[in-house]
Amino acid sequence: MGINRLVVEGVTYLQATVGVLSLLAYLPQWRTLLRTRSSANIALGSWAVWSLSSLIATVYAVVQLLLHGTGWALVFSASSNLLFVLVTVMLIARFRQR
Repeated sequence: MGINRLVVEGVTYLQATVGVLSLLAYLPQWRTLLRTRSSANIALGSWAVWSLSSLIATVYAVVQLLLHGTGWALVFSASSNLLFVLVTVMLIARFRQR
């Protein structure tokens, strides 16, 4: 019994929305960092681990796309999340008090 093609296409588009939803989650953090110009209460180590995790997820998604020819939505969501994590790390580093 196969999965209905409409369901597969639907969840593919749903996966693609993860990138947009991720951006919405990062905006309050970025706004606070830019407004306060301080990252003293933010653990840079945690964000470094999230960067590595996002990098691994992006590499996995790209490999799956190359192997199977499908998974563009996963590549988009993983790579956009990696971009947003890296922007956050850069903001944290920029506003770290010396």
